[in-house]
Amino acid sequence: SPVYLFDEGSTISWIPCGRKLTCSYPGIKFSYGPDTYFGHEVSVLEMDGQFDRLDELIYIESHLSNLSTKFYGEVTQQMLKHADFPGSNNGTGLFQTIVGLKIRDLYEQITASKTAAPLQATKA
Repeated sequence: SPVYLFDEGSTISWIPCGRKLTCSYPGIKFSYGPDTYFGHEVSVLEMDGQFDRLDELIYIESHLSNLSTKFYGEVTQQMLKHADFPGSNNGTGLFQTIVGLKIRDLYEQITASKTAAPLQATKA
């Protein structure tokens, strides 16, 4: 399970540009914090700015958790594979990639539970 260095409900602002990430001015900014969406408590992750070098996204990926990846670097690999897509060097592409991995994870959970159900029935 992931280790969190902040209390639930904390707000985080992170500008990771510097030695590990090449950024044009004013850089890339991530914000994370609690919010309300249609009356429900939610956590929101926002990103402003764009990546100058997509291969350096691995640094960002290493700081995010619960991405539904199958291996370290999968988000970066997917972003690089689709580098010519609109929004591929900014938050649009990053969040579309993460949502795609989440959908894949959900699909695999659903199909696994459907295939497990007939096996349970035959054992009874």
